Amino acid sequence: MTRQAKRIAVLGSTGSIGTQTLDVIERLGNTGWQFKVVGLAAGANTDLLIAQVETHKPSVVSIAAEHEIESLRQTLSNNIEIQHGAAGLMHLAEREDVDTLVNAVYGAAGLPPTLAALALGKTVALANKESVVIGGSLIRRLLSEHGGKLLSIDSEHHALHQCLHGHDASDVSRLLLTASGGPFLHADPETLADVTPEAALQHPTWSMGRKITIDSATMVNKAFEVIVAHHLYDVPYDRIDVVIHPDSYIHSLVEFREGSIKAELGPRDMRIPIQNLLIDPHRVDTGLPKLALDKPLQLNLLPFEESRFPAYSTVISAAREGGSALAAINAADEVLAYRFIDGEVRFTEIASGLQAILERWRNEKRHESGDRAPELTRILEVDRWARDVARDLAFDSCA
Repeated sequence: MTRQAKRIAVLGSTGSIGTQTLDVIERLGNTGWQFKVVGLAAGANTDLLIAQVETHKPSVVSIAAEHEIESLRQTLSNNIEIQHGAAGLMHLAEREDVDTLVNAVYGAAGLPPTLAALALGKTVALANKESVVIGGSLIRRLLSEHGGKLLSIDSEHHALHQCLHGHDASDVSRLLLTASGGPFLHADPETLADVTPEAALQHPTWSMGRKITIDSATMVNKAFEVIVAHHLYDVPYDRIDVVIHPDSYIHSLVEFREGSIKAELGPRDMRIPIQNLLIDPHRVDTGLPKLALDKPLQLNLLPFEESRFPAYSTVISAAREGGSALAAINAADEVLAYRFIDGEVRFTEIASGLQAILERWRNEKRHESGDRAPELTRILEVDRWARDVARDLAFDSCA
């Protein structure tokens, strides 16, 4: 069966999601699916970017730092256009020959290209959940006005998508996102102030980047996933819950009004949701590992004790505040997570720092008019403000 090639740009192509996306594209190519990788954008890993260019032959590449352009020019074909920085991400998002934007860049930098692509009615496959966290109302408005499509590259949201298929919103009682609980699920809360970055970076079930692994330990990442689910499925926050599942084989559940629950199970392999998003609603076997059912499978579900994860509570409080509160929280979390990794603050001070930022935002920055969603310029202004405040936050342990 001949299919028209999907024209794709991958932002964050050398990161975990980017490399897995390109692996899936290669695998799908062996089963008759056609993709044209038009553009690739990378951070600082020029060696891997060059290897990706040799395999996928894009028309344009973008690198984060301008000083890397010359070395790329000396290596790549003269036929390849080279961009850099934020302008390079926007160029890829807005190209007429790109139908689908895979956005796997990190942090608030992912929001402008997401908005640009959706404003042109494109499909955005989003691993940059920060885009929705800080700009969810803007994204929903663009989807309504321009008819684009937003897909979440996330095992939990992929699971919800499958569980909700064929059901009306009125059928649903609540959404249940699973969480492993991170490396400190059973730790004595009194000991958490003294945990090391090395211990926090040992996620029990997933292999991820450093910052998202810290966010999983604090449960900030799970709060972000709740916010994304709220915007994707238009479900109120009081109907989205978290349940602890240390084994990470159940990726999400949906509870229906009559009390039945539908769950999605699968291997801990992000290539499965990536593949399903790229060829939705079709399914093909590309040799990815399947969940082994010939041996005992632990499917333990435990209640989520929110009091053990104060950072989670602060993020959800910011979500309920609305306005630019989440822009402040997202920016501060990025700074504080890396301050912890660098040994500048304690693990528990990530949560107390987020609470301090939210209080400062309430006192100093809350002057959006009415319920109107903040515009991009306001979001980025608050992002810069919160980063500056978070960098200067002093804690007793640093005195």
